[in-house]
Amino acid sequence: MAKGKEYPGFETLGADIKEARKALGLSRKALAEKVNIDPRYLANIENEGTLPSLPVVIQLIKICGLPVERY
Repeated sequence: MAKGKEYPGFETLGADIKEARKALGLSRKALAEKVNIDPRYLANIENEGTLPSLPVVIQLIKICGLPVERY
């Protein structure tokens, strides 16, 4: 799996998703269900900087209300 630190602009994606998820009051499991991914995969995105596929990135950005132009 690709890591965010390997791709400029994506270094903070996981941390940003985690922060937004908590601000929205969503558990990791709840957000993962909304995006139709495994909660462990979401944990890897948030904590390990794993880069998800483009469709997953788009869904996470939309649900979390993150600025798409940042990524």
